Amino acid sequence: MVSVTQVDGEYPFLKQNTGSEQSKCHKVPFTGNCLGIRTHVYWLGSPTEGNGAYVGFPYAVEERQSLLDALLLSQWEDHAWKGQLNYDVTACEIKVVSGEKNFVTQLNENWHPNFLTEFENNVFQPLEPIKSSCMKICEEDILCCAAHGEKESSVIIPLTMVPKDGILIVINANPVEYGHVFLMPYKIHQLSQSLDKKMFGLITQIAVEVNNCAFRIFYNHRVSTCSDQIYFEASYFANPLPVEVLPTVPVYGDLLKTGICICEVADYPLKALVFISKNLKALADVVAEICSTLHNHNSAFNLLISDHGAKIFLFPQVRTVLLECHLSAWECGGFFVYNTKSDFDHVSEVEILKRMASMSLDDHSFQALKQLCCNIANKLTL
Repeated sequence: MVSVTQVDGEYPFLKQNTGSEQSKCHKVPFTGNCLGIRTHVYWLGSPTEGNGAYVGFPYAVEERQSLLDALLLSQWEDHAWKGQLNYDVTACEIKVVSGEKNFVTQLNENWHPNFLTEFENNVFQPLEPIKSSCMKICEEDILCCAAHGEKESSVIIPLTMVPKDGILIVINANPVEYGHVFLMPYKIHQLSQSLDKKMFGLITQIAVEVNNCAFRIFYNHRVSTCSDQIYFEASYFANPLPVEVLPTVPVYGDLLKTGICICEVADYPLKALVFISKNLKALADVVAEICSTLHNHNSAFNLLISDHGAKIFLFPQVRTVLLECHLSAWECGGFFVYNTKSDFDHVSEVEILKRMASMSLDDHSFQALKQLCCNIANKLTL
């Protein structure tokens, strides 16, 4: 369980809400003429600069709980207490599958495997006759909003207008782990359909600012999805995911010379790359450019952002017509959810290895991806 610091004084809303009334949900379309949405806005402090590049963010080296971490967790627990989750994910049984990889499995009998598809169908709806999109979501489901600030230090403004380039942090009613939320870029009139550097930089900065080693951000890019709109997910895992503790093989760069290092995850059934850097702007720029290129080629892939934003795992997957065949980002990391006791009890490492390997790129395609990543990193960092 991740602890929550209760903050008095300037930010009293960080405390648990002890009211007894159930929250009523009214869906609100987030469109250009709907500017009255108010929530707690966390203005991120401006990164420190060095040699023309962002080299760090506030809280990156501090051990105390950050203000954004406290805000996110207290708001999530408050919404859970109000009954806005479909189940108590902390009561789900967890086990490590016997074998060499230490895959983690969860028994969640309330789990809906297609909840992401349902979420996209319910939230992202096209607006006619213009070619645009809007978000429709319960206002009460919004925990807060994070946006780039102009001051050096971060600050919370309670119940203020949603900034058009902010990231809405929204409760996930079907959590896979504690603190599971959606991170949804909010833009007037049109939601972005591909990762841009500014948006991805903000997502990465959120990971840095939360400053909790348990906090991880996920992204799924599927080729046969019902929606092309961009959104991320995040949750807290008490222990490292299996992929995070595996050895790696250098592919490109040197942290001292180029400031960014690309490595291949060794001895893993799903071919994967990990990008590592202390120059967080350079890291975000390189990965965003790679993701944009993969998007333009209609490729399926997943991202896992961990280690306070300093590591980003890229999991390419083979193209498939069936949406259900794609692995989720947490599955790529080695965490699997089962909704029947029988499947949970009988899952084996051999079964998981076979499933992951079936979605992995072949050697030729993976080599081409590595070359693409090296070319982009070389172009943007030198």
